[in-house]
Amino acid sequence: MRLWKMEFYKIAARPVMNIGFLLVAGFFLLVIWQEADGTRTEIDGKVYHGLEAVEKDRQLAKEYEGRFTMEKAEDIVERFGFSGYAGKSEEGFSNVREGNFCSQFVTDVMTDFLQTQERPLGFSTGEAWENYGKRYVEGKIQFGYTKGWKELQQVWYMAMVSLHVWLVLMIAPVFSEEYSRKVTGILLSTAFGKSKDMFRKIEAAMGVGILSYFFVYVLLFGVTAVVYGVDGLGASIGINSSFLVVSGREDWSISFFLFLMFLSGLASVLLNVGIVLFVSSKCSRLVSAAAAGILLYLLPYGLNQILFQMLLGMGAANSPIGWRMMDAMRIFCFSMPMYLPHPDLFYIPVRWAVYIPLITVMAMIWCIWRGCQNYRGYEET
Repeated sequence: MRLWKMEFYKIAARPVMNIGFLLVAGFFLLVIWQEADGTRTEIDGKVYHGLEAVEKDRQLAKEYEGRFTMEKAEDIVERFGFSGYAGKSEEGFSNVREGNFCSQFVTDVMTDFLQTQERPLGFSTGEAWENYGKRYVEGKIQFGYTKGWKELQQVWYMAMVSLHVWLVLMIAPVFSEEYSRKVTGILLSTAFGKSKDMFRKIEAAMGVGILSYFFVYVLLFGVTAVVYGVDGLGASIGINSSFLVVSGREDWSISFFLFLMFLSGLASVLLNVGIVLFVSSKCSRLVSAAAAGILLYLLPYGLNQILFQMLLGMGAANSPIGWRMMDAMRIFCFSMPMYLPHPDLFYIPVRWAVYIPLITVMAMIWCIWRGCQNYRGYEET
């Protein structure tokens, strides 16, 4: 335990990096607070702002909690009407929404408002209603106040990107710093240099990743719960995500979705730490290890956003082999730390769900194993 504490301290005792971590965490808390402070709602002809508006929306949503039905939708429209934009600016548009959480929800998912940006005259009809709006009143959707959890989803991914970059800079020195100081040969020649000492380094790096991740998750979740309340945890994720409705997962609860986000975020942290440990074991310079770690973290973005689009433009998807190759590329990208914590990960085809956890676990094990082999076989020049 003493050896683990020493290795943990070597990684974590970087005041400048830790201050930066706290500042970034504080920034995302400020974003959540500002979103709540900017809330506007109209109920029974009266306009509320800020935290008072949040509280009023919570109280109103409680009246309609439970299975969402057409009767509830019609009652909301009869009481408050459909929601549009409040007035027009000189440029001809306004970002201020009329109505309240309930009326905005019905307007957004059961009318053509999102396409026309004009206050609708009635519910959507025809194919739009059958393929989309009707899904919300088929008895699968549990209604509740989910605005806070939607804001958390929007902040979550950027917070995770910041955490991953911070972890790369924190973990990169684990092996490479010893190489640069020319002390590796001495440490490896000790009784436990190639066994306990090496494993404690890996465990300490994983510990830093896990503790920092838990800190970020609990902090963001806790502030969201304090500001917006926990009313909507039992509601369906389909209230916040139209994509999950279309993909047939609209009945997932918010709490279940947040749990999946927690697991995928934790997996991304463990994999990122494993990749950086591997890079650190290969690089004799700290700067090289940090730069390589950042590049490997960003690589899946380049493959998915640039190479995939190039192959698509070249017509590779027109052949079965090309389509499978592009599928394999995207599965690999979504299994990496860049995409694992993204809420959109759960919009992927169900058949991919088996491969992504497998690739993630195998990649993490391989990186740690190769890192150990590289460190054991290091020879000073």
